[in-house]
Amino acid sequence: MRRRLSLLALSIASAVLLMAGCSSSTGGSSAAKPSQEILRKSVIGTDWQMYQIRLIIPQGQSYPLLLKLGEGDKVDGYFYLEKGSNVDFAINADNEIYHTTANTTGKVSSDRFSFTASREQGTTYSLQFSSTGNTTQDVVFVKVMYPAKSSFAVFVPLETK
Repeated sequence: MRRRLSLLALSIASAVLLMAGCSSSTGGSSAAKPSQEILRKSVIGTDWQMYQIRLIIPQGQSYPLLLKLGEGDKVDGYFYLEKGSNVDFAINADNEIYHTTANTTGKVSSDRFSFTASREQGTTYSLQFSSTGNTTQDVVFVKVMYPAKSSFAVFVPLETK
């Protein structure tokens, strides 16, 4: 009886490993997915919060960072490329409120941003980073400071089929 249970367990484990190996080698998409790493999160005094984030964005893909803001809330931050050749950056609410302009070489490798939320623009703001360079991925360092009473979400895009 014990031998049969061992053989059954071994058969199940082998089948699971075989299916996992097959699905990763033949099925599904092998395209890289955007990812993030929160390097630091801190409260500054009683009124401000700060995030430092590293975004890894494969070529041709985007990554949004979301802020839920109240009337008059101020946001300040900057970003720079740690690796890669070009990144597109925009701040969106109900409409686009800021879009980074390219430098003299036609590329964007860093920028600083600052804005104040208003009801006319909406309450949810997206800091949208898109990889537009000719490398396989862009690695972007982002620092965002915002009011402690507001909320910040690092959005993880879901895969759709």
